[in-house]
Amino acid sequence: MKAEEQDSLINSSQPTIVDSSVDEELNNLEEINLKKKRYLSIDLFRGLTIVAMVFVNTLSEFDNVPAWSKHAVDYGLTYVDLVAPFFIFAIALTYKMSFDRSLKREGYVKTYTKFVVRYGALAGFGFIGSVGSFNDEGLQFSWGVLQAIGYAGIFTLFFIILPRIVRFVIGIGTLVAYQFILMIEVEVEGVLRSLAYLNLHDSHGGVIGGIGYASLLLIGTAIIDVFSEKRKLPILISGVVFSIAGTAVHFIWQFYGIPLYGGISKERMTPSYVSLTLGLGAILFWLIWYLFDKREITKGKSYFLQTLGRNAFFLYIFQHLLILLATLYLPQNSHVALVIFVAVMNVGILWLLAFMMDRNKIYIVL
Repeated sequence: MKAEEQDSLINSSQPTIVDSSVDEELNNLEEINLKKKRYLSIDLFRGLTIVAMVFVNTLSEFDNVPAWSKHAVDYGLTYVDLVAPFFIFAIALTYKMSFDRSLKREGYVKTYTKFVVRYGALAGFGFIGSVGSFNDEGLQFSWGVLQAIGYAGIFTLFFIILPRIVRFVIGIGTLVAYQFILMIEVEVEGVLRSLAYLNLHDSHGGVIGGIGYASLLLIGTAIIDVFSEKRKLPILISGVVFSIAGTAVHFIWQFYGIPLYGGISKERMTPSYVSLTLGLGAILFWLIWYLFDKREITKGKSYFLQTLGRNAFFLYIFQHLLILLATLYLPQNSHVALVIFVAVMNVGILWLLAFMMDRNKIYIVL
């Protein structure tokens, strides 16, 4: 296979049918070789993230879903709060390698232009998809996952050419600075409000919360760097350290009140939340790698998650249609068992679509 056919985010040994530079990290299939061995774990991690996303996004539209299957209210953590950070971490898995390959083939100008267009387009698609209604304040937008990806992708692009240790230090420095940024107070309708308060009232932390996602992606690229390197233990060690750090900051804040807004909160997009979810993402990915690539418990195949991971971005977009249909034929106050059944059904439909596309060698990018 040619290198041009291999350079993308989602692994595959097949050529793409529809080609574009917009979503090389998020949609195409990237072949990562070490002694001619492809890593199944990257597809599986992405596929698992897509399954979780369509499941929890379906549940979120209905009233009778238990609290543990919705985002934590302000401070706290549920499994739902892990999905978006894991989606960002999935991009970190091949960001550096994709950039390096593009740089080698196309040079600095084309590579940087391509990455800016790609992540700018993702943010743009996110804004288009999140247009709200008109009210007295004008046209309203909500901040979603695609905007966070675009924001983080462009931020990381400024530093991706630097050595991994430098990226790591800059990422940590950004996360620490972000902790202080959240304390800044601004006047809103005559009342002083902290930026952390504004984050609380904007989906995914809004523009300010995007700093948290940007630091997550940048640190993630430093943890992973070039994935084909032989040593994988540092990924696990990093995951444990960041998980402990995020948890420790949360409990220090809980018992001593410092730092301000130090608790784990997805809605406020706090640094402790970023640290913990980054760590958990790294641990989960290492476990998937160890089981499916190191131990090869499925002999290098996974017909469920692997197919989903190969068309991740397209499936992320398509899930919104399934969720819209669910809200049209199910009442808002439907019984939780029925809602869970529909969520599982949506996952099944998405998998069937992914399977058929993979079988026909169709890998769509925007």
